[in-house]
Amino acid sequence: MRVGSLALGLLALAILGGLALRPGRPGEPGSGADKRCAGVLTILSPHWEGVREEVERAYNEERTARGELPVRFDWLDVGGTSDIIRYIRSSFLNRPEGIGVDLLFGGGTDPYLALKKEGLLEKCDLPAELLDSIGKDCAGVPVLDQEGFWYGVGLSGFGIIYNKVILKKLGVKEPVSWSDLAKGECYSWIASADPRKSGSVFMMYEIIVQSFGWEKGMEVISAMSGNTRSFSGNAGSIPKDVALGEAAFGLCIDVYALNAVMDAGEDRLGFILPPGETVITPDAIALLKGAPEKELARDFIIFNLSEKGQKLWSFFPGTDPDAPKEHALLKMSVCPYMYEKYPAAAMLKASPFKMPVKFHYDLRAAADRMNIFRDYLGILFVDHREDCAKAWKAVLDSPEDEGKRRLFFAHPVSSSEQFRELGRGDYTNSRIRAKLQTEWSNDAGSRYKKILSDQNTQGQTK
Repeated sequence: MRVGSLALGLLALAILGGLALRPGRPGEPGSGADKRCAGVLTILSPHWEGVREEVERAYNEERTARGELPVRFDWLDVGGTSDIIRYIRSSFLNRPEGIGVDLLFGGGTDPYLALKKEGLLEKCDLPAELLDSIGKDCAGVPVLDQEGFWYGVGLSGFGIIYNKVILKKLGVKEPVSWSDLAKGECYSWIASADPRKSGSVFMMYEIIVQSFGWEKGMEVISAMSGNTRSFSGNAGSIPKDVALGEAAFGLCIDVYALNAVMDAGEDRLGFILPPGETVITPDAIALLKGAPEKELARDFIIFNLSEKGQKLWSFFPGTDPDAPKEHALLKMSVCPYMYEKYPAAAMLKASPFKMPVKFHYDLRAAADRMNIFRDYLGILFVDHREDCAKAWKAVLDSPEDEGKRRLFFAHPVSSSEQFRELGRGDYTNSRIRAKLQTEWSNDAGSRYKKILSDQNTQGQTK
């Protein structure tokens, strides 16, 4: 077992132990709990503090208005989306009937598809009228699970945040395509995150290979990674690095980017969803298997999908009685009717449900290769970041040397179908997985070193 896996397992046991030792839930006989609380919702979520504060407040205000007791929230912090999914899987190994957690809240659809397939989600039926108000898909991407295992709460776009001041100093044009980040003029100016830790950044890499095709997409990702200044542990630090001028470009989900643009001003920061090269995906919610507060959790899901809940996600603070009080959540609504009813709201000016489809995003293919692809990207470009950057610089410094360029782009896995087959089969075997990871690491290390060795030899000859 790797050290990281062992640490995660210990963390899971510690938190589960804490849940087991926690006093009885409010309303339970002999619990001694505050009777003015209807219960405790225990949630795993990558959402930032502002989202948590706003949904807690709004949901309990709604309950109070209905004459019902408020709910206490217990947010378990175990890291970003990828860390949360690993935690869920590890926890269910120890407690297969339930892990004392009610909801998974936040993150793209790929993890939900995987957890449903593994039997770790629980079906949650919604009132027919509410279900009918939700869009079934957005530009080809499902907004909800047709069987009721997960639902999109808000819609997110994936794009590029950039520092206009830095670009002006560098004499570089503002980006319009993911491929712009593969250019040599971006060398050491890109901020990204480890795709094994950030679900949103991994989603952007998946979007790139689907929008460009596997071969061209991997070339863009490889060059972009060579240009990357740093890979952080979470996506939230990316817009901060760009705002501070530590990086000129960053891979960024819209909510982080738009908050940064509002704080810094549009004269300093910009954000673009590359036209025809990205998708709009739902930020989802689901009941976890064995949820201890199933009815409260279902009621919370219903609130988020109601008109009041959708206003909370889409309106600027103070623009409506149901809008956020302090923090803009900046999600597009999952309900098509909202765009016609409230066209002046912050995130409702243009309906993503009417967005032209430039390429078909294959959700099933993405889910099949999610685990293997993110490990692959992490090993090739994050674990070998320094050598990758140096090797790419050597390629850029030798534009006439096609051998170096071909070697840099010569990956050990040659096709998306190979990834899907491995992801559905052999990669689930720990022994085979470890063997593949070692092979990828050795391949990346030897290719980068060969490029650098050739560069040093040429330098000595000259």
